[in-house]
Amino acid sequence: MRKNLLQSFASLGLVQLINYVFPLITIPYVSRIIGPEGYGIINYATAFVAYFNILISYGFDYTATRRIAADPDSLGTVFSEVLTARIYLFLISTVLFIISLFIFTPLSDHKTVAVIVFCSCLSTCLTPQYVFQGLQYLNIFAFTNFIRGLLNCLLILLLIKQADDFIVLPLINLVLGVGISLFLIVFAILKFRIKFHFVQFKKVWKLLIEERMMYLSSFVVSIYTTTNIIVLGFFATNAEVGYYTTAQSLIFIVINVINLPLSTVLFPYISKSFSNDQEEGLNVLRSILPVLIYILTFVGILIYFLAPFSIHLIYGNKFDNAIGPLKILAFLPLISMINTFLGIQTMLNLKMDKDFFNVTAMAALIGFSLNLLLSSQFGFMGTSYSYLLIEIFVFAALYITLLKRNVNLLLADKFTPNAMINIIKRIVFK
Repeated sequence: MRKNLLQSFASLGLVQLINYVFPLITIPYVSRIIGPEGYGIINYATAFVAYFNILISYGFDYTATRRIAADPDSLGTVFSEVLTARIYLFLISTVLFIISLFIFTPLSDHKTVAVIVFCSCLSTCLTPQYVFQGLQYLNIFAFTNFIRGLLNCLLILLLIKQADDFIVLPLINLVLGVGISLFLIVFAILKFRIKFHFVQFKKVWKLLIEERMMYLSSFVVSIYTTTNIIVLGFFATNAEVGYYTTAQSLIFIVINVINLPLSTVLFPYISKSFSNDQEEGLNVLRSILPVLIYILTFVGILIYFLAPFSIHLIYGNKFDNAIGPLKILAFLPLISMINTFLGIQTMLNLKMDKDFFNVTAMAALIGFSLNLLLSSQFGFMGTSYSYLLIEIFVFAALYITLLKRNVNLLLADKFTPNAMINIIKRIVFK
């Protein structure tokens, strides 16, 4: 099991790293052509459409993964229920998006970009990520991400030649995203002999009610992660939105290279440990978490001190104003990873969905208010501080909530050098 776990993480981690090597080739090229304003337009539309992606996803990548990991024989049923539910949710999202086009000025000013970005929700609707996660069959999933990164790099270099070509970026993402999702869903059906049947609306509605806590938690989290961009758009220019989203994008690269593979690989493994014995699952988390904290603390230090060099090298001098936000968010990957372990990896596996939602709902309320205040007063720098402060609040709230249930993942003896060596040996050599 540990060998498979290590191989899965190494595979996903390597592919994610390669996927973000490609942008290191294309971003210096694109940023010098489209500039901060072009990035601001695209990233604003992406942030707005993120709400619809969350609705369509509905947290199934966690809840369906958990169901399949616990009972692989339920694969066909889970697949049919999730795909049917997501089709309904996509249709609802389409209606809501059309209405939004006529209400929100930043979207109506750039309708073409907004429509293209929204159409990428088809990828979220179709992707069977939960199937591969639940069965811990991640190699094909990682490989397709690599192919997508390679094609994305080639198409950008071939098609983007002038500032007005910024619209090509979301178009490329749409074509590749939907194409890869179609391939994955066909591959999953053939590989695992899944028989899809369209589920009745009554049963879909029951599923949506049962899984609502995970969706609501994802939605409220977006209020203090994605809404910051939406709010900033009302107080700042497209260029200023571009400065902030540039810094946030670099931080998300680190999160996607390290945190995302960990979450994808570990969630079904940890879920299975919890299904065997609760204390076994907690001990796995207590052993792994300190190693990751040390690694991501070092990563945060590097991000902070290399911020000026990174911005100049990747984006050019036009993006100098992104250096400040990048320094402020330098330790976000560390805090985000801890919050993922405390919330998703621990609370969800302990069936503390409601507690997780309560924390994230409180964070959303405080985060939105804080973001509104700081963004209006200090622009994109205020947005950066707001994001950091609310993630720190989430950490404190999750940790205290777990302590009240007599669950403590941060044990001092697990942070000693000997403990570090032992856990690495167990993962690598057993």
